[in-house]
Amino acid sequence: MGKPNFSSYSIEELMDCKQNIDKDKWPKRYQEILDAIALRVKDPDQKKSHNEIVFIEFCKELQDDLEIAIDDNLWPLLGLFSKRFRNSVPSTFDGQVCPVCSGSLNISQRLGFWVIACGKCNLSYAIQERPNVN
Repeated sequence: MGKPNFSSYSIEELMDCKQNIDKDKWPKRYQEILDAIALRVKDPDQKKSHNEIVFIEFCKELQDDLEIAIDDNLWPLLGLFSKRFRNSVPSTFDGQVCPVCSGSLNISQRLGFWVIACGKCNLSYAIQERPNVN
């Protein structure tokens, strides 16, 4: 198998490689991926795509955590009966900061979705509290 030419990869492909490579088995290739990403993010359009991917992946991880957290699973029920819980957010979001700029996140709920937003980066993403499983 030939060596990948990371210079021809899109930022999306590089981010996918970074996420899925075995760093211990391929440390030089992992570093090549990091270097290729660093080179790409010098371009403002590529940097914007990179930041969006990082933010979306972060939000998807929060969604996974939200699905399995016991107190967060009770949160919607508690919100029906307690004024204190109606204006609060699940503990999954406690202490979380923007993965791009480390700034504060604004968390709000709209129609069964949690909207996670960073005003500093101008990024937002909506996650479903309980995704439909078909």
